[in-house]
Amino acid sequence: MTVANPQQTFPGRIMEVTLPAGEGGRSVSVGGQTALPLLPEGERPNAAAIGIEIRTGDEDLPPSLSHAFGGKGTDPAVLAGNLVEESGAQFLFLSLAGCHPDLGGHAVSRGAGIVRDVLQAVPCPAIVGGCGEEETDALLFPAVAEAAQRPVFLSYADEKNYRLVAGAALAYGHGVVAWSPIDINMAKQANLLLGDIGVPPHRVLIDPLTGGLGYGLEYTYSIVERIRLAGLSGDAALARPILCHLGDSWKAREALDSAEESWGDVIARGRRWEEATAWACLAAGADLLVCRHPDNVRTLRGMVGAPWR
Repeated sequence: MTVANPQQTFPGRIMEVTLPAGEGGRSVSVGGQTALPLLPEGERPNAAAIGIEIRTGDEDLPPSLSHAFGGKGTDPAVLAGNLVEESGAQFLFLSLAGCHPDLGGHAVSRGAGIVRDVLQAVPCPAIVGGCGEEETDALLFPAVAEAAQRPVFLSYADEKNYRLVAGAALAYGHGVVAWSPIDINMAKQANLLLGDIGVPPHRVLIDPLTGGLGYGLEYTYSIVERIRLAGLSGDAALARPILCHLGDSWKAREALDSAEESWGDVIARGRRWEEATAWACLAAGADLLVCRHPDNVRTLRGMVGAPWR
């Protein structure tokens, strides 16, 4: 008796979005698929893209990251160049956390200058994140949009600041990362709001907020999967590539605590905590991953580069 292999088909297709590179770099395209990940059916013209985050600011690094970044330089442009080259990251996520009053209080002009220097030093596609403080970001995003001499994606726009961020992006030809707090309805609303003020759909990425392993990952998994199912089922507002930033995985005690010897080496444990978070996000449907550990970039790139069949 022959048992038929069921094939699930969807009426929709995830929009393809391209992150442009600078001179000498290679652009990255994501999206375009017609099926869920890890299944044999459907089209997947683009593999998930793996990027690395560079943070500015005065903050203590987890032991695993401190070990990985040792000797790579402290200047953001030098550090970015070294880590991208070492890890093979396909894109860079530059976080201007140093402009936050609690993490250095850098002037907006300094933040914009860092963006200019990093983009000149590293030709790969870039996403530029603000500092997370509302008043500072209101000044920072327009300055960054003007300082970036090539198209980048600004991260992030939410229901409060979307007009400001989108306005800066439209004025200088950039893309936008639409952020929502692990809520599918708010993710859809963010995209609709951006569309209403003229941001083209092919210049929008969805960031649904990513909880780390043991730190809310199960909620993220559920929302990422629901967003992907809605997009494939024909909801155009949600048929966009999904970005998962893995930074929260480094907030878990298991990734930080070096006192618990029974848990094993904290250097290896921290890296594995981020890696496990990444695999779950990929299985749920993420199109872009932002890692902090360069070894994870290499590992994940090696895996997603192979056909998932």
